[in-house]
Amino acid sequence: MKEIKIKTSKEYSAIITSSHQNLIFQLEIHKIKSCFIVTDENIYNLHRRYIDLLKDKAVGIYIIEPGEESKTYDVISQIYEEMIKKNVNRKTAVIAIGGGVVGDLAGFVASTFMRGLKIVHIPTTLVAQCDSSIGGKNGYNFKNIKNIIGCIYQPSFVYIDVNFIKTLSEREYINGLAEVIKYGFICNKDFFNYIEINKKAILERESDKLIHIVSECVKIKGNIVEEDEFDKDKRLILNFGHTIGHGIESASNFKFTHGEAISVGMAIESYIALKLNLIDEKIYYKLISILSFFGLPVKCTMDVENILEYVKNDKKKTSNEVKFVLPSKIGNAIIIDNLKYDFIYNCLNEFNTIKIV
Repeated sequence: MKEIKIKTSKEYSAIITSSHQNLIFQLEIHKIKSCFIVTDENIYNLHRRYIDLLKDKAVGIYIIEPGEESKTYDVISQIYEEMIKKNVNRKTAVIAIGGGVVGDLAGFVASTFMRGLKIVHIPTTLVAQCDSSIGGKNGYNFKNIKNIIGCIYQPSFVYIDVNFIKTLSEREYINGLAEVIKYGFICNKDFFNYIEINKKAILERESDKLIHIVSECVKIKGNIVEEDEFDKDKRLILNFGHTIGHGIESASNFKFTHGEAISVGMAIESYIALKLNLIDEKIYYKLISILSFFGLPVKCTMDVENILEYVKNDKKKTSNEVKFVLPSKIGNAIIIDNLKYDFIYNCLNEFNTIKIV
């Protein structure tokens, strides 16, 4: 078991383990005597042991349909109603057992119900374990715009059981590797090298490799969140691949998984960096090579104008310009805040026509 402390305005721990047996002990440490569970149908059916483990503490449970389509205010409203029915009070903690969608919804509910309840994250996907469960971001989609409404609300603790990863479908597992690659490519060259060297073992989900990649991602994100909890400066670099990626997700009506869209987003945004002479072709093709090895897409059929419309709604935008996080070398990225939409449009069109693999 590993414990990584994250020191934001509220200090908390990410517990990384390969067992569910320490969960109740952690709840006792945090004086959580009752809870309301938010999960999805897949987790409820596949991982009932976690639900059963909490049965003596749970006052209620809300089960959502899996998928990004559930990340709406309608679903949040239904969770509120169920919590009221079950007489949830200020001493009840919300426990999110699921991937990023469950975590985002449960986090938003916890942050707003009765002006704030404790939230515990038990992330079950690689994306959630490596990324979305750390740092307190939560929210929902509105008008098909991803994460446009939300807040930052830190958990009491995060309980990461890597055994969940072994039960993921191949597509869902590969989906999570996009975020893992992102952390290495823009934050830590040694970690990127580790991914390259151990790519076959990572693909085969060897336990020690899973614990290592999850731990490294949590450390990297934790350090960044400690410096910039409220996403005003350095934390923005974690949006590499997401400006275009979120546009692809929304424009495709979420037919792409988050990781697939972010993978294409990283390829495109690195191409923009190449056009700006921030990186050379060797670095660019290192990224393309590792994404392709894991079966992640690096291109897609794009309606450029449609994607650009969603990019214009990006949370980092200012007037007719949008901030982009672009790689400057392996292990480092910079924020460019003066890119015109015309330039982005031309890059997207050009990217559409070139052959890169």
